[in-house]
Amino acid sequence: MKIVIAGGSYGAEYIVSMLKGKDTEIVVINPSKEVASTILKRQKTPVYVGSPWRRYALEEANAYDADAFIALSSKDTDNYASCLLAKKVFNAKKCVCVVSNPKNVAIYTSLGIDSVISSSYLLGQTIKNESSVEDMFKTLSFENGKIIMIEAAVLSKYKIANKMLKDIRFPSYASICCIERFPDVIIPKGDTFIYPKDKLFIICKTSDQKRVMSFIRQEE
Repeated sequence: MKIVIAGGSYGAEYIVSMLKGKDTEIVVINPSKEVASTILKRQKTPVYVGSPWRRYALEEANAYDADAFIALSSKDTDNYASCLLAKKVFNAKKCVCVVSNPKNVAIYTSLGIDSVISSSYLLGQTIKNESSVEDMFKTLSFENGKIIMIEAAVLSKYKIANKMLKDIRFPSYASICCIERFPDVIIPKGDTFIYPKDKLFIICKTSDQKRVMSFIRQEE
């Protein structure tokens, strides 16, 4: 599988860390030399420096025929232009566009972008679908809603806080794929500690979402 990650900073590094593997070809394009250097240093992944909404940058990176093209730049218009270029000229099979303005979700979808993601839009949908604000977790769905990724912030009162992952008996029906501990992104192992203010990125089936949330929210 070939995946192109265009733009972004911490988000780009996180996706690289999550997706890289022997069966995945990762192509990273970033307009910032500083971000490119950071990703190269931390993830050992080469980064092409250039604006991903420019044709020459995608040509230099050999971004042709990507199975997925993910646009993470800070400007919605740049992400839209990058996705459109990747789809129309470089034959990307699926384009994912991150937007800051939730109104652009419907607009860009209607203009042919396969998947448009807004954190504000997702948060709003979560509030509508949950019975109370206390039940809110950020979620992102995959595979037509069969699988979700949950982003959960760890509070000091939670039982899992200040413990090693191997000691908390994390449910077998879910997996912590990444921990964001500013400014770092951590791929957890059994001896990895979970601390207050950590953000856990958890993969599970949609049917197991409430069980995962209940486990995370357990208090001492």
